[in-house]
Formats: sequence, C-alpha cells, structure tokens
Amino acid sequence: MESLVQNVLLPARSLGCEPAPTEPTKWPLGLDMVVRGLRASREQRVMDFVLERFDTMGRYTWYMKLLGSSNLLTADPANIQALLATQFEHFKTGAPKVMSLKQMIGRSIFIADGEAWHNARVLMRPLFSRENVSDLTVFEDHFQILLKCLLQPGTEVDETGRKWTKGASLASFFPCFTIDCATEIFVGRSVDSLKTRLEEVIRESSSIHQGGEIKEVDTIPKKDFAWAFNRSLQIANVRLRLRSLSSCYGRTELKECKLVLYKFINDAIHAADLAKDQGQVRVKYDFINTLRQNCPDHTEVPEQIAGLLAAGRDSTASLMGFVFYHMIRNPMVFEKLLRIVRETFGPADDDAPKRITFETLRSCKYLQNVMNEALRMNSVVPFNSKCAVRDTMLPTGGGADGTKPIYIRKGTEIAYSTYVLHRRKDLWGEDADDFRPERWEEKRPANWHFQPFSGGPRICIGQQFALTEVGYVIVRLLQSFDGIEGLDYDGTKRDWLRFSIIVTPGTPNPKEKAVPCKLRLAPEIMKKLQ
Repeated sequence: MESLVQNVLLPARSLGCEPAPTEPTKWPLGLDMVVRGLRASREQRVMDFVLERFDTMGRYTWYMKLLGSSNLLTADPANIQALLATQFEHFKTGAPKVMSLKQMIGRSIFIADGEAWHNARVLMRPLFSRENVSDLTVFEDHFQILLKCLLQPGTEVDETGRKWTKGASLASFFPCFTIDCATEIFVGRSVDSLKTRLEEVIRESSSIHQGGEIKEVDTIPKKDFAWAFNRSLQIANVRLRLRSLSSCYGRTELKECKLVLYKFINDAIHAADLAKDQGQVRVKYDFINTLRQNCPDHTEVPEQIAGLLAAGRDSTASLMGFVFYHMIRNPMVFEKLLRIVRETFGPADDDAPKRITFETLRSCKYLQNVMNEALRMNSVVPFNSKCAVRDTMLPTGGGADGTKPIYIRKGTEIAYSTYVLHRRKDLWGEDADDFRPERWEEKRPANWHFQPFSGGPRICIGQQFALTEVGYVIVRLLQSFDGIEGLDYDGTKRDWLRFSIIVTPGTPNPKEKAVPCKLRLAPEIMKKLQ
C-alpha cells in the first residue's frame, strides 16, 4: 500500500492527474465482455458493440478489465495525438499486437520499435516515392483479369435490353487484386491469385443461379499462398483477443502457413534475381536487394516483405469493398460519382487507362470525398494499441468530468479506436452515422479528428499508394459498369461488419460473400463483347 501511494498516487496528484473510470463487469476477469464480444463477432456487429460500451460509459476514455489485466481505452483526439505524436517517445507498439503477429512477420516494420523501426522505414520510403506511386501500369494489368472474373459467368438482359453481370461477391475479388499488385510491385513477381480465381469462376460458373443467388462453393484453393495468407491472419486475430495466452493458439498451423508464405517469397526473390540477370527488371526500386544489403540477418528479408504484403492486401481491399458497400446503400452517391468519373476520365474505350494518372485521381475531388467518407465510416484498422515505456500522463479523460489528465504507469497498455473517433457526433455532427461524402466539401475535420492512416512519425508510409490503387479500381469499374444492384441489402441502416485485425464488409449471406451484387455493363463494354 505504501508503495502504491509513493509510486502512483503522489506523482499523479502532483501533476494534477485524476483516474479514469473503470467499466463495470459482471463476471470475473471481464469474461462477460469476452462472451458478449464473441457473440457480436458471430453476428457481424462487433463495432456496434464497441459503440454501445462507449455510450454506456458516457465518456471517451476509460479502463476495461480483460482476462486479468486492466487496459485504458480511448477515442479522444487529444489522447490519440499524445500517443502518436507529441509523446511518441513515451510509448511503443502494444504487446497484444506484437504477440499476435510476431510468429508470422517477425521483425517487420509494423511491429518493430526504436532504431529497428526507423531503419526499416528509411529503406521502405523509396518504395512509395512519387515516381513509384505514379506508375499505374501494374494496376491496369490486374484490373483486366478482375474484369474477366466479373464477366466470365455470363450476363442477363433486363427489360430495356441492357446487360447485367450475374450475381457475384464483388468484395471477394479485391483481396486477390491487391495481393497480386503488391507481390508484383514489392518482390517483382505476382502471386496471380486473380488468375486462379478466374479459373475457379470458369469451372464453377454454374454455381451462380439465375437471379443472383450465390451457391456455397469453396473458391479458395487449399494449402497455397492464398490459403496460408488468409489462415495466418485469422489466427493472428484470435491471438490478438487472447492477449497473454496468444501463443497457445494455432502454433502448429501458423508454422505451416509460414512455410507456405515464405516459400513463395523466397521463390519470388530467386525469380527476381534471375530476371535481373536477364535484364527483365520491371520494378523501379530494387527493394529486395536494398533489404539484403542492410539487414545483417538474411532471414529478416522475407519477414519485412511478409509485413508489407499483410499491410498491402486486406486494408486496401477493405476500403475498395466499403466504397461499393456504401454506394449500394446510397444510390444517389453512386449516380453522382458515376457522372463525375465519366466527365473526368471518359468512357471505357481503349484509351481509358491513359486518362487515369496519379494527378487526375488526386484532383477528382468527389472521388477523394467518397474514399474519405468510406474511411471515416469504417476505419480499416478500428483499433490499435500502445504500451507505455515510462511513467507518463495523457492529457484528458480523468476525473468526474473526464477533463483531467491521467497518470499512466510504465507498462500500461492503451488501446485507441479510430472507429469510435470517426463516429463521434460531437465532432462530426448528428449525421455522423450517415454516409455523406458532401460533408468533406462543407468542412474539413479538425486536427486529429480524422486518422485513418494513423499519425505522427508512424503515419502509414503507403497511404498515397493505397489511395491511388483504390481510386484507380473505382474509376475503372465505373467506366466499365454504369449500374449496380445489391443482392443482400434490405433497406435498413443495420451495418454488417466482419472484424479481425481489420474491418471488412459483412453480409447476412455467408461471410465470404460480402458485397454481393449485379453490375450493368456500360455501352462500351457491351460493344466489346459483341
């Protein structure tokens, strides 16, 4: 007790700090919240559950009890700014995140700290240079395969004579697109998962009924790169929730996944070396060779690449999915963006890709507004965490009124939620739960109110790359299709969200069938098919 007074209470009072409240729980170790969280996950409403907890607490910074530990949770912009920027040196990457991902991505920049993180960031910066980000040829190559996947099952003709694609899960193709682009750009060799999906679509085209009903069919090949990648992320998600018990789950299976993933990466490195010897290098920045020159341990090279692939696939694909998820639910947004895309970038003729550049994508304001609104409504990474490396304080959240600073002891885990931050009605208005891209024309958010790519020194290094990739796919799809019909939308505002380490669109249909829809072929595409 004397130690508590000397080490915590006295320093806290001298700094004007007061404690934040603790969320009440009914069962020991907060197990009731764990059970409720698992139930919410099954119902695809984890984020609703989190928002309800904040509403119940009536404030945006509080302690939660979880499996024997007490962790601070915040959605206050001042605290997030302190964690990520003004008190950056006081915190390191949160232990749950490190424990859940370390076996898969080792010393990757995404869980590294200190000098190791800084050195890795320096090596990666040229990979996301303006020159690299401006080269859109890789996107077009893989978009053509995506287009074939959507058209392959055949078309249906409506009463006006217009053709529509048969029902398909649009969101299920996006991770294939992003991993194909990422592997080609980062290691010089694409995993070609879209080509595999196209072969599956050709074989299983009969699995899609007339009228858009989607049959249950396993379209993910077993024991290959896609299986290993998906399964390792699923294991990492469970480990993240188990916290200190994380290493007990999935150890053997994760080892198998890692063997498959790293075999592909090492084979790709070898293929890239052969291509260089033959003068067939496509990449502008030889990232692999740079890693080999700067990593004392050669085993770190595939770890850094694995981390990049993990970041470059699901988060970008999730944003693509949410843009169409929300446009299905907001047809006026779709029609407005369609008109602007056609006016700005023209039709889907042979010159269509040439009219899309890094600059034209950036200058298309409504396109940027739609992407920003999708990022606001559904933060791709809804939670992140930090761990205090010294005794410190956060600026707000303590005391009866929640305005006093909070004393933070060394070793305290602090989770912050950008999802909750972006849904706060006191910051965004009473329509914070509505998808309304026009809000970005009316008022820019205040500093630290909008943080989809983190902030401070660790702000996402691939932010412009991701937005360019997503923007490119949106434009090419709207050039190719001028109508969309959702097959699972019931007209309500109920959100269906899948939560792992990131948030992706969900659906009342089987989980892997997110954003099921039919697309109306643009006249230019119909002409090409004749």
